[in-house]
Amino acid sequence: MNSDPVGEFREIEIHGAPVIIYTLLTRKDRPSESGGDDLPLFLCPFFRSTVAKLKPYEEDLDHCFPLVVPPQFPLIKDGQQQPEYMLQSDSCKLPLRLLKYKTTNNVSTCSACLSDDELGKSYYSCACGNHFHKECVWSPLELKHPSYPSLSLQLYSSPEMSLKKEFRCFCCQTVVFGMSYYSPTYNVHLNLFCAFKPIPIDINHPKRHPHLLTFFPKQTSLVCDVCGVINVLFPTYVCVRCIFVVHRDCIDFPFVIKISRHHHRISFTPSLPSGKWSCGICRQKVNNDCGAYSCNKCDDYVFHSRCALRRDVWDGKELDGVPEEPEIVVEPFQRIADGVVLHFSHDHHLKLEISKVYDDNKLCQGCVLPIYEGSYYSCTDNCDFNLHEACANAPCKKHHALNPYPLTLKVVSSNEFNGLGHFKCDACRRKSCGFIYENHAGRGFKLDLRCASVSEPFEYQGHEHPLFLALKPEEEKSAICQICQRSNEKSFYYKKLNCIECDFVICFKCATLPYKAKYQHDKHFLTFQKGKEESNHSGWCEVCENFLEYSGKGGFYACDDCCTTLHVDCLLGENMYLKSGHTITHRRSRLRAHYLHIVRNNTFSRPYCRGCWQRCPQKVVFKEADFPYCALSCHKRQINM
Repeated sequence: MNSDPVGEFREIEIHGAPVIIYTLLTRKDRPSESGGDDLPLFLCPFFRSTVAKLKPYEEDLDHCFPLVVPPQFPLIKDGQQQPEYMLQSDSCKLPLRLLKYKTTNNVSTCSACLSDDELGKSYYSCACGNHFHKECVWSPLELKHPSYPSLSLQLYSSPEMSLKKEFRCFCCQTVVFGMSYYSPTYNVHLNLFCAFKPIPIDINHPKRHPHLLTFFPKQTSLVCDVCGVINVLFPTYVCVRCIFVVHRDCIDFPFVIKISRHHHRISFTPSLPSGKWSCGICRQKVNNDCGAYSCNKCDDYVFHSRCALRRDVWDGKELDGVPEEPEIVVEPFQRIADGVVLHFSHDHHLKLEISKVYDDNKLCQGCVLPIYEGSYYSCTDNCDFNLHEACANAPCKKHHALNPYPLTLKVVSSNEFNGLGHFKCDACRRKSCGFIYENHAGRGFKLDLRCASVSEPFEYQGHEHPLFLALKPEEEKSAICQICQRSNEKSFYYKKLNCIECDFVICFKCATLPYKAKYQHDKHFLTFQKGKEESNHSGWCEVCENFLEYSGKGGFYACDDCCTTLHVDCLLGENMYLKSGHTITHRRSRLRAHYLHIVRNNTFSRPYCRGCWQRCPQKVVFKEADFPYCALSCHKRQINM
């Protein structure tokens, strides 16, 4: 196998400015070859990946594997034997053609790195019909990058578009597909576009620093003055005159931004006044001598630079010089008289009343939970429309800590959300037909009314300390909810709250369960209790008459006065946010859409579920034609048989 270097990083000038750039070696530069100054010929990256797939590897990198074939096309001289790898695959063995200009408008994506970056005026084309960046074709098996001198980067490939695990480039944080460089020591990926882009030796950024900043690759123990972090993986620039250190990506940090965790704009400050400061996002200590973001209107709100610029916190907009427009508050209802309103979600007037006797069939149309006690609005025309007072006052526009974009309140109808008639909340992952807060920025974001009501600090009645959204994304993924015992190792869906004084963690699905609930056959309130407390009660569910099998996991409702115990799903419903009178589409396929009508389960004889063939114990029944189902899980089981 030819192990000669393909190229090297050299210092050149571009538009009069010195940069370090990866440059191909000509045959004259390569001691193993003789001839003119022509550049070497190259193999198709598809061929290199195909050969690599044939090798068995012990490392489990979820379909990622190291490449073993160098990029150069082997030139066979008389008497020499063809390399073994050329015999292992029949595809793409011809040398690539270098095209100087685009010949078709359909050429836009590189088939090696799978990025959307333009191929440029010259690119490589293969007989297999694929096109590649020049840099992706040249990629050597190992790369010693000047910006990351501590890393040993090896070329890996991942031909599968749907990975079990998501890899991100540690430079630009975009998802890595196709070929990339990987460091097994640090477990980091570097996409090919970032690996070969020019490295400026000097940077002039007077807004960030008044003097010229110089590239300094040995950043092992230097603290960045902008983000306050020591990281050997970040390219670093320094000003010797001021002893100023800054990471390359921190140079372009914005100066004024709006984030989801604070209702005012925040501005970058190079240092903080003396005192003890904690970040309003991760709740950890902030270094007074390093840069941070602070609110000019609130004295006690500061944020780590990198925390404030997280993708789930910041909307990506620089607001320096952009005038701040006053936010227009849109009321959710019009006041008709004292205690009488016209809500945007209903055509009739609603009257404020006090709940005195619990009615099992009286549900709030906003959060789809029963109305147990307190004030609520009911329709004056007796059309079974009710709203908790808090749900009726939910604002039409809302900023929430879980999303950096403003959310809009709307009512879900049967033909909404691609005809499904329901949505899935991005915080608790429950399906709902109630009110929804949503935006369409990025991939879109949806919150049900219960999750939208959660704010920091969150006072959870089952814990003695306030809870915060203080977990970083990587911490939230592995944190285990102490109620349902779920983590997000395989699916990062459930958002989580945590206590900064102890190790308590709870997911939104458990945190938004009503802490107190009513059961129609018990005059007292039932309280939610953790599963491990089950030993103090009977251990039998009053509704399904089954043992509380998941004691220690998931929790249950209990009345201490009457020794009544119920499963959460038996009291509130497995699909508690799907309301009666609504029609939804479930498990739609190309051949058929299954339409389910939701009706109350209030007949004298409970129907038999066609999925589990038991009496339907829950508050609602899902009917397809004349066939009843306990829950969506039973319907799914039936149609998959």
